[in-house]
Amino acid sequence: MSAQPDSAPGIFSTIGAVFRQNRTPCLVLNTIAVALVVSYYQVPALAGFWESLAAFKTRWSFGFSCASTMFAAALLPTAIQFFMGTLEQQGRGKRLLLLMLFWGYRGMEIDLFYHLQTWLFGGGHDAATLLKKVLVDQFVMSPVWFVPTYIIALRWVELGGSWARTRPTLDREFWTRTCPTVLITNWLVWIPALALVYSLPPALQFPLFSVVMCFFTLIITVMTKRGKA
Repeated sequence: MSAQPDSAPGIFSTIGAVFRQNRTPCLVLNTIAVALVVSYYQVPALAGFWESLAAFKTRWSFGFSCASTMFAAALLPTAIQFFMGTLEQQGRGKRLLLLMLFWGYRGMEIDLFYHLQTWLFGGGHDAATLLKKVLVDQFVMSPVWFVPTYIIALRWVELGGSWARTRPTLDREFWTRTCPTVLITNWLVWIPALALVYSLPPALQFPLFSVVMCFFTLIITVMTKRGKA
């Protein structure tokens, strides 16, 4: 019998296709993250830069996380699409505003979660601490909260901020196919990146997350110039 749309073979086929399309961003963003972490621990000449960045993040706290995520996930891709001529004309101002609102909030939420992880497991970068943080991040919070709310929010944005239009799309296929597909693809991309993020001191974890997300958004936006999502 052929696989149903929400069957395991169908889901993994979709995941395979998505990962093949995004393997380059996955490789590039983790290479960037590795280079930044290595520069922190192995390049004394950059110690002043890292100390200044940590102090700046500590001073501005959630203001930093709000602004940096808003830039990386809303302003940057919108600007690139505008200059490439791929930004839709209709409702683009409202769409940008909604994206900024969501990502500004999500940035602060992720920053708060990093603080919670430090409170629970400490600020060490030993293997046991990193494993605990990555497992809680990707196998508890992501399936329960981060991934479903992320997909729902983006649908809400694309439907003009209308909950009445968004709610009917949250059907059986959404929960049995879309969410699992995005979740597993998310694991393939972000598990190695987050291991690197959590290897830094708490004050530098969100700045590294912001840099990785900025490059990831940049690459994905350029790759989708021809409409291949």
